[in-house]
Amino acid sequence: IWSILTLFYPAYIIPTPWDVLTNAWNQPPQYLSHHLAVTLYRVLVGFSLSLLVGTLFGGLAFLQNWGAQLNSLMMALQVLPGTVLGVILLLMCGIGNATPILLITLLVLPTLAVNTLNGLQKRNEKLEEYLISIRSKKSAIFSNVYLPILVPVLQSNLSLGVGLAVKVVVLGEFIGTQDGLGYLLNNARIFINMKEVFFYLLILLVLAERRKW
Repeated sequence: IWSILTLFYPAYIIPTPWDVLTNAWNQPPQYLSHHLAVTLYRVLVGFSLSLLVGTLFGGLAFLQNWGAQLNSLMMALQVLPGTVLGVILLLMCGIGNATPILLITLLVLPTLAVNTLNGLQKRNEKLEEYLISIRSKKSAIFSNVYLPILVPVLQSNLSLGVGLAVKVVVLGEFIGTQDGLGYLLNNARIFINMKEVFFYLLILLVLAERRKW
């Protein structure tokens, strides 16, 4: 699709894949490894926080029967524009790692919390009732009823969360950092260096797809 689009747009708008890769090989961006490492660190920390808090929120809402309240709270959080939230975090935390990490945590959290709650609600209720009726230990109920549903839920959270985190970190680095792939992407965009723009987009695509390997 990318190659086909280059037939309809000039190279300064959509360069060919070959031109992008050749340019990156001949003139690699300075300190790319540093910027990539910084972005990976922010994605890892932000996603880990959102996974931990989201799983705890989803589990607590299930145990306390707060499903409706959790859905309302997470929906309200999802409605918040990421750009506005990023600016608020920038004013609160300043330029650095905190803004993109917190932005990832807050924007990825709703999806993981709701996904955890929905997964737990699909447990095998008949099996749970049977185990309770024969006075099974809580460990047996957990291993036979909840663990089988938690494993796919966590796998789904990993797949969804990492992809979202990679997208959000670009916004966070656009707004509140002076390093990272989002920062480089923004600089390339300002100077209309589309070869570098597409090169950074390729790297982000690889990062997002890395969750499946």
